[in-house]
Amino acid sequence: MKLSIASFVLLATTSIAQTSASPLTSVQDLSTSVLRKTRQTINLSNIFGSPTAIPGYERLSSQPVFSVTTPWGSPYLLYERSDLTESDLEFDDELDGASRKQDNTKQVALYFMDEEDAMRLRDEMLQMDQMKGVDMRITATSLSKAVAQSVNVNKGLLTGQPINELSGRCKAPDEGGCLRYKIVPPKRELFYAARCHGRERVGLWGQNQEDDARLMMQGVPVIGGTMANLRKNAMEKRRRDKRNAKIGDGAGAVAVAEDGADSIRNEYKHMEGFVGVPVFHCPEMKKYNMVKGLLRNNRQKQTPLYFSYGDLVSSYESMRSKAKDASTIPEQPMVEVYNLMDVVTSIDRDQWRVKRARELRGILGSVPILNKITSKDGIAVDSSKVSSGLQQVIFIPNSKNTKFKESISKSGNGQVRGLRPMRPWGKDSM
Repeated sequence: MKLSIASFVLLATTSIAQTSASPLTSVQDLSTSVLRKTRQTINLSNIFGSPTAIPGYERLSSQPVFSVTTPWGSPYLLYERSDLTESDLEFDDELDGASRKQDNTKQVALYFMDEEDAMRLRDEMLQMDQMKGVDMRITATSLSKAVAQSVNVNKGLLTGQPINELSGRCKAPDEGGCLRYKIVPPKRELFYAARCHGRERVGLWGQNQEDDARLMMQGVPVIGGTMANLRKNAMEKRRRDKRNAKIGDGAGAVAVAEDGADSIRNEYKHMEGFVGVPVFHCPEMKKYNMVKGLLRNNRQKQTPLYFSYGDLVSSYESMRSKAKDASTIPEQPMVEVYNLMDVVTSIDRDQWRVKRARELRGILGSVPILNKITSKDGIAVDSSKVSSGLQQVIFIPNSKNTKFKESISKSGNGQVRGLRPMRPWGKDSM
């Protein structure tokens, strides 16, 4: 007896439905799983859509971040002690020095770029006597959501607490009215960033690469204390330079020292004492898919930025092994590290400039001179054709974090909801 493929699928579906208590539910579950697997295998938005057309913040959605939460997803809050340097950075100008010293602890929820850092915090919290037996989970979310919440650096982000009906004001931070979020950079990737060019962009200001790498191998309290001392020294240096500039003594010496220093250190003075999220770039590596380029009508090569140094090295070795002439490609990649927030804000700024140039060209199209801008060489160029190369930047998520996120999704919440305790019966009811 010969059966076609359609008949075989129909018989298999019928047999599954017959063995279940609710055949309709089984068929729906089967169709849902097949549809989900199909969407994961064939991503139409990735084939026809362009990742370089979306805003910079939305390009971070593929990178997962992790937090220590309750079973229903609420993050556990920590108390951080902020100093004057952080207060100045966070624009807390309405508080004077006395009130800052009295109230220097704030509640904060942390997003970890590395799951091992999140699990380390969870294990430390479970060792406390009052936390024994508590069900703590590692919850994964997207980096774009974490960035959207953590950009509120002053008071924090509003929570779901109701507003006072009489005064119309929100509750204070200590009452749960608002909450501050912070992103914790990965220690593992900062260790690798210490050996890359541009390490000052992510706050690695040691005398040499070995000192920065050795610092990232220490515990979080040691790293935090070292960064606090660097912030304090940097603030005192800025105050001393301003005071000397007002008096007029030593202003020329300061200018000469700045001109003779490294250009990256001069440009990233604000990162001294702070740590950024590193992303890695190799100039020899470009990404282009001919089929997708034809479908999208975009044949420009994309510039990948990796969240993981190990993923970049693996991709580089794979690219070199597939090359026709591997001798033209260096054996070791020349890796440069960038600050994630600088890249994202630069992409957003360039997209705004392009959009604004199109609007001006539509309104003032009859006046070509108004669409011109002057370059550094004094040559007039068209503002709509200025390209910085950031339009083709894409972010490659960390494969290690992605695998851990997939394991969390497969395990699920692990709690059965909606079930009531069984009533006593038999001998137990007597």
